[in-house]
Amino acid sequence: MANKVAFALVFSLMIVVSIRSAVGSTEETFDQGMHSFQKTTGAAAERVSHAASDAAEKAKDTSKSWTDWVKDKFD
Repeated sequence: MANKVAFALVFSLMIVVSIRSAVGSTEETFDQGMHSFQKTTGAAAERVSHAASDAAEKAKDTSKSWTDWVKDKFD
């Protein structure tokens, strides 16, 4: 999942840079676009991070219940 997000970020940055070179935008406009891009990607990265930590917690809870079940069976 993280690889897909990283690819999307790199691809988006490539598109932004190519549009800047094609259009020839001013430095201020480019800075505003990059700031917006950073805000968007930061929010996406935070959502991915939360989803990953939630998945890890769920896996930990599931594995704990299975290990408790097995332990109870052998006790």
